[in-house]
Amino acid sequence: MIHDGITDQCTAVPTRRQLLRGLVATTMATGMLSMEGTQAQTADRTVRAVNIMNFIRAEEPREPMDLILPVREQMKHIKAHGLAATWLLQYDALVEGPFVEFLKSEMPPSHEVGIWFEMNRKICDAAGIPWRGNPNWEWDYHVPVAYAIGYTPTERRKLVDTAMRTFRRVFGKDARSIGSWNLDAVSVAHLSDHYDIDAFANCRDQLATDGFTIWGAPICGYYPNRVNAWSPAVNHKNQLKSPIFRLLGQDPVYYYDNQLSYPDTMEPVWPSGQSPIFVDNFLHMMEKAPASSFTYAQLGQENSFGWAAMRNGYAMQMTKLAAMAQRGAVSVETMGETGRKFKRLFQATPTQAQVMLTDPYGHTTTPERTIWYQSRFLRANLHFRGNEFYLRDMHVYHDEYEQPYLTNPATIHGIEQRMLAMLDGYHWSDENVRQGRPGVRAMGKFAVLQKDGTVTPLTMTGGPDTTEHGSSMTATVAVGGGDLFEVRFTERDLIFKLTKNPQQGRLLIIFDWVPGNSSLVGVQPNRLLYRYRGFGYQMHISGGTAAVTAHGVQITSATAKSLTLTLAQVT
Repeated sequence: MIHDGITDQCTAVPTRRQLLRGLVATTMATGMLSMEGTQAQTADRTVRAVNIMNFIRAEEPREPMDLILPVREQMKHIKAHGLAATWLLQYDALVEGPFVEFLKSEMPPSHEVGIWFEMNRKICDAAGIPWRGNPNWEWDYHVPVAYAIGYTPTERRKLVDTAMRTFRRVFGKDARSIGSWNLDAVSVAHLSDHYDIDAFANCRDQLATDGFTIWGAPICGYYPNRVNAWSPAVNHKNQLKSPIFRLLGQDPVYYYDNQLSYPDTMEPVWPSGQSPIFVDNFLHMMEKAPASSFTYAQLGQENSFGWAAMRNGYAMQMTKLAAMAQRGAVSVETMGETGRKFKRLFQATPTQAQVMLTDPYGHTTTPERTIWYQSRFLRANLHFRGNEFYLRDMHVYHDEYEQPYLTNPATIHGIEQRMLAMLDGYHWSDENVRQGRPGVRAMGKFAVLQKDGTVTPLTMTGGPDTTEHGSSMTATVAVGGGDLFEVRFTERDLIFKLTKNPQQGRLLIIFDWVPGNSSLVGVQPNRLLYRYRGFGYQMHISGGTAAVTAHGVQITSATAKSLTLTLAQVT
């Protein structure tokens, strides 16, 4: 497909609308899985925020759609529960249709309105930029047309200024909350520097949906650096003053391995967002699970899916959300309020976690659970599948690593925007695993090297349990032989230790992956060397030595049965 020189090279990549249209009705599991692990009581210092954010388009060229009905119904349900909400208008909805007048007449004082920053013909015309989308459409979902990364930096700034100037004319003030499926560092920096934005919202991690992959970005909220909207600033001098929050209320357990045929988020059009089991478990995580300093989720739905598709899930979620808000542990507030709170409380990106120790869908056969930890230096994931446990993800951040399409516009549909991985449990696995079949799964496994040279894998016999210590978090797993295995997550390091019943063996961390898929380029006794998109980075090892294996790297502890992996990059 070609529109004014833009080639669609990703015809197999589904849009979210296509996924919904092709979704086969599936029966969600109805049995709740009891907690197999324990979660420490959460500290009062944790900021727990939920934003109801609905964004509004005035044009849906692909099929007839009543675009005002969802907005009216969403407003009715939100107001019935007395909840705060954020409404983001795409430029077409800002200048045409009944949306502005409806919001002006119906929004209570606890609501806010902002901008959904995607491009269409009207904003391009107003900014003096030629329309490069389908000539018969007012809005074109293809990546080089819809998102700022398809335009030059100069054009991006023009588009920002046009959107803000029009918003000010319509509402008499600047927009302070801005969202998009694909924000870039140039646009975000211009908005933050010149318009004092309270908060940005950017897409969750995803694989190929809507023509783009995002992989390795922070799990909840962060201050971006000036060259990468997907990466938290490590040093304050490179940090923007407006935070970014991740959209969609994503399932932390199953999304990573891409085994479901639909997005597994809180969006009420999907089976996950319509499942009381999933919604209850997700909200329980938000309210009760250890989260370090900050946890965040966005609920809501864009109007262009139509009210019929979202009606049941939306009503159910608002009822449950209102009950949670009344208990007081989680604040249901506008994006702007969360952004202002974030800026008051955190001078840099805070540590944060998502701990889901119940299978989110209630599966009892080979249940899966997970622990995510995030700082401005790293993100890491310890995953549990039945009685297996392993590292599934380790990504790191660097202020000099530029995001793709920072200065050169995207010209194709079907792009990747991946961060710096030290372990990528999805992309570094083989094709069989990525298709849900047995194969080489990229992971970090744990074992003990006995004095006689035999290797004994560590298998889980109880737990996991989690505890918090200031900005760090410890996961404890009972393993065979009566021992306890600890993984301690800190801002810069991961620390591994056998603690309860010392044996004579040495601890092993065995990284397996498909060598040709990984970013590893060198192994030295005390460090691993990586390179991705020409950018070099490294992991430092304390208390052990590394050696190459046929499928990755093995790290062996010295005399003590503990190891420290330093992931933070020196800048």
